[in-house]
Amino acid sequence: MNEKTVGMLSKFTGVSVHTIKYYEKLGLISSSRREQSNYRSYDVKSCTDIYECMKYRNMGFSLKDIQLLLKEGDNALLSSLLEKRSQELATEVTELLNTRELIENYRKELADLDRRLGKWYIEDCPDFYFRRQTKGLNYMDEASCESDGINLAEYAPKSSSLLELSPEYFKGDLSAFSWGHGISVDTDNDFMKDKKGFEKISGGRMFTAYLCLGGHYASEGDLINEFLRYYNEYKSGIPKAPVYGFRLRITLDETGERKDYFRMQLPL
Repeated sequence: MNEKTVGMLSKFTGVSVHTIKYYEKLGLISSSRREQSNYRSYDVKSCTDIYECMKYRNMGFSLKDIQLLLKEGDNALLSSLLEKRSQELATEVTELLNTRELIENYRKELADLDRRLGKWYIEDCPDFYFRRQTKGLNYMDEASCESDGINLAEYAPKSSSLLELSPEYFKGDLSAFSWGHGISVDTDNDFMKDKKGFEKISGGRMFTAYLCLGGHYASEGDLINEFLRYYNEYKSGIPKAPVYGFRLRITLDETGERKDYFRMQLPL
């Protein structure tokens, strides 16, 4: 048989009936109508044209480009579109590698969190920037995450939610805290330098504790006792400078209760 119905062609090529009909609708392949049965039939050229379509689809070409290649494509156009697709893939590969690096770095950060959870350290920490967005639990006016062309949320997970606890908070003023977003920077690559709307906290030696908290820990003051439990092993009294908490993870425990995990930092 020199011609096949759409069902037979589908089985012959391994391409679905829906795809074949869609290709025909776009003009990528053609068919003829049998006089006896009024069914559409497809010759060998249609079969090979389908393979040609699949070749370019497997390389990620758009249907628009495939149409162009099958209807108007000469050697120069094919070469040009292949080069364009190769450049697109190179960009995609770079983006995928960058995303993989983000994932791997975050995995390492979480592994470090699990290893250090419930412990405190004195360690050198990098500079970081804080975009303050609340006073207590009240949103501040004109305090979106974006300022001066920088949206810190776009840098997550390098950036994270950041909680600031003032010395007054530890004296019992449970409204003396702020939420926002923060990001650490390298001294040699401080892309946040001179950006308006962000507070810079200089790095250096810091008291650092890793905590797991549940409930309304900030507004109800649970964080005071939890932090001081570790801080007072190092030094008596309460902090005389703001304490900053980078929230690294939110998960549910075995009872379904939400748990927030923090790296708390107090500049010394």
